[in-house]
Amino acid sequence: MIQIKLQNFLDIFTPIIFIYIVLSLGWKTFRYFNEEILLGIVLLISIIHFFILFEKNLEKGYRSMIFLSFLVLSFSLVFYFVKFLFYYNRITIDIKISTVISLILYVLIRVTYFMRIVYVKIHNPAFIFITSFVFLSFLGSILLMLPASTVNKISFIDALFTSTSAVCVTGLVVLDTAKDFTYLGKIFILILIELGGLGILTITSFFSYFFRDGFSFKEAVFVSNFLNTKTTSNVLSLAVKVVIFTLTVEFIGALLIYFSIKNKNTIESDNLLFFSIFHSISAFCNSGFSTLSQGLYSQSVRFNYLFQFIVAFLLILGGIGFNILFNFFTYLWLTIKKYFLKIFKDKDFRRPAHVVTLNTKIVIFTTFFLLFFGTILYYISEYHYSLSEHSSFHGKWIVSFFSSATSRTAGFHVLNMTTLTPVTILFTILLMWIGASPASTGGGIKTSTFALALMNIISLSRGKNRLEIQKKEISSESIRLSFSIIMLSIIIIYIGILIIIFLEPKEDILSISFEVFSAFSTSGLSLGITSNLSSGSKLVLIFLMLLGRIGIFNVMIGILRRKNKINSHHYYRYPKGNVLIN
Repeated sequence: MIQIKLQNFLDIFTPIIFIYIVLSLGWKTFRYFNEEILLGIVLLISIIHFFILFEKNLEKGYRSMIFLSFLVLSFSLVFYFVKFLFYYNRITIDIKISTVISLILYVLIRVTYFMRIVYVKIHNPAFIFITSFVFLSFLGSILLMLPASTVNKISFIDALFTSTSAVCVTGLVVLDTAKDFTYLGKIFILILIELGGLGILTITSFFSYFFRDGFSFKEAVFVSNFLNTKTTSNVLSLAVKVVIFTLTVEFIGALLIYFSIKNKNTIESDNLLFFSIFHSISAFCNSGFSTLSQGLYSQSVRFNYLFQFIVAFLLILGGIGFNILFNFFTYLWLTIKKYFLKIFKDKDFRRPAHVVTLNTKIVIFTTFFLLFFGTILYYISEYHYSLSEHSSFHGKWIVSFFSSATSRTAGFHVLNMTTLTPVTILFTILLMWIGASPASTGGGIKTSTFALALMNIISLSRGKNRLEIQKKEISSESIRLSFSIIMLSIIIIYIGILIIIFLEPKEDILSISFEVFSAFSTSGLSLGITSNLSSGSKLVLIFLMLLGRIGIFNVMIGILRRKNKINSHHYYRYPKGNVLIN
């Protein structure tokens, strides 16, 4: 009975802790934010968790959550006692930081467990997916409006735009991230980028792995939908791999960026380490946010070609898709293993047939094709224009390669966007529209969608009634889906352009079209009109960013698909009707 009351107390006390943290971080003059109160809160809930663990009839998942929370909270208490012994009754600032971090992690674990309960009660995975991004956008806007997040007060529409752009990993900005946001505000933006890039479902799955009670089938279906995998088996371990792989790549990227900065004093940032971490996460998640006022076009990094190459590599990795990366790394590992055994142990190793899937081949070939020809076109079209400020031969090629890579989804720019030629602008619009690959951190219609539609057109032109690639027949469902996505994207983009032209009659139609394509494709590039738009136009772009990140079909499924017909099949066929085309 006592344990049940303690559980109920924790359920009520957790949101209070969250509000307390928000108030403490948001208002610098909050008088009740000190080390003693923080340690008291941690000690109180640690004791409650300790007593709850003795309850014999606890559900397995709940017990694991309580145990994990207890470990997280205990860390800050142990840290305090160690410091207490060495500093003789002094409470230092790092104790306060560690305590706040442990409380934030505790709240995150509780939210994760709550999300699992929500999964069971809601039968529509698309609805869960949509609401997670909408919820994050609104929560982020509230955090960015806190007094301690900004240098000056900002409007709700600007906060919502910035939050949505971060969550949808777009990179369009209406404010100067470097000057208008404080250090705390930049940390909030960075967290929103990471959560938006990975998704709440993936983060939830990662923590669920430590709850040790496995997945229900329904949860597996939800996460497999987000990770774009057809099977529900091992989906929990896949989510854990995604999170660990992401953190590992971002950590390595941050180190490489840090050491690529030759003159540390030239960076317009208070902390070079934070600069490196911020841009590594922003690049891998394809968000395009920067802590520099002019982005990567800033004088301090504009001619740092090593830095640009590292960022380009990170955004390509993030935009190619986790399934593709894992499949490709499996192939590399088996190839290395084969030659190792043959050379050193004189053994023959026969790797499984068809290790590299057809999906991987299509995505890698399409990505390489777009990068290669994009680089050449940027080099040719901008040679005498924006590339003229780069004197070296290799500098021009690296900048062209970077521009080709970032145009499809990242939003960084190292060229002067206002001096681009019309040819470059139109080609950039095409790259933004195509976007990244499925199950990645990027947007757009996706490389595989573009490739299937193009190959199907070629196949029909040759008089074939089915699409065959490398002795495999592509399902009619995939072909119909690709053309539906293309058609829907064109309709949505056209409507967006139409509305903004009506709201902004003074703006150039090419600049508006560029902005709308950028928002829908979550690319983040702009010709410089974003901050000048009215509130109505900003709301249109917010809606387009959400649609682009979530996916049009996910929205339509969430709205139109009936609860009882999610897995229904039609066991009848109507007579065929011919419609004249062309």
